[in-house]
Amino acid sequence: MSNTPGPLPLCSYVVTLLVAGHTREEIEVRLLEQGHDQRFVQELVAEGVKLHNMKIRAQGLSLILGGAFICLLSFILSITASFTHINFPIVLYGLTSLGIIVVFAGFVKIF
Repeated sequence: MSNTPGPLPLCSYVVTLLVAGHTREEIEVRLLEQGHDQRFVQELVAEGVKLHNMKIRAQGLSLILGGAFICLLSFILSITASFTHINFPIVLYGLTSLGIIVVFAGFVKIF
């Protein structure tokens, strides 16, 4: 028995092509050229697109959670810590702005 990996499963192949920027039609044509049934190809591409979109949505939700944590950290630091008049605006406005930007980056990935 050899330790070399076999070819990619078709679903992984479809997701890889989607990540590379190919359209649905291009992927369907490639799979049809390989000799797969048309109905099977359509269902496989539809499931691959759903899987690809779920991965992007999960990344977006992680960004939103990270941005919310940064905003919470900014709030806690600005309320509890004593800063000089120079450091306070950096913590208050800098971290809050960074958190909001990360949250909106997550929204862009989701929507």
